[in-house]
Amino acid sequence: MKYIIAAVSFLLFINSEIAQELKINSAKSLIEFNHVEEQTIGTIKGVSGKINFDVTNLSNSFFEARVDISSIKTSNATRDKHLNAPNYFHSEKYPEIIFKSDSLYSLDNKFRLKGKLTIKEITQAEEIQFSYNDGVFNGTCIIYSNDYKIHKRKTREDSKILIKITAPIL
Repeated sequence: MKYIIAAVSFLLFINSEIAQELKINSAKSLIEFNHVEEQTIGTIKGVSGKINFDVTNLSNSFFEARVDISSIKTSNATRDKHLNAPNYFHSEKYPEIIFKSDSLYSLDNKFRLKGKLTIKEITQAEEIQFSYNDGVFNGTCIIYSNDYKIHKRKTREDSKILIKITAPIL
């Protein structure tokens, strides 16, 4: 009987470690971006949010993240100020970019996170491919600035932005 109780306790402990709510380390998190057509690269710091990641049952997982757009840096202070202006991100009125997951699945040894990304009150379905190793989520995705009415380009392809996400867990 003692062994059964010990085994059940151990399994409950393991399960609680697998399916727990995780908090993003905002101080060390980073979003890197590359606006391909413009040849503009930069970073956004301070990702915050919570993650319920259950690798044994992906349907129980949930991700919600927010980032303060005013932290955008491109190595050009004039451009950074311009990116926070009303004709781009309008960070005074819309201070955060928000992502909320809808589903998570695994494919080719990577995780695929589908969800809704909101920029300037415009919400679009997006997919993030990521891995989770040593307490760090590393992800990539592609978004298009035309989809969010930010610096509209002639074609959608001309508005392509490559995104790399690094989100360590506390």
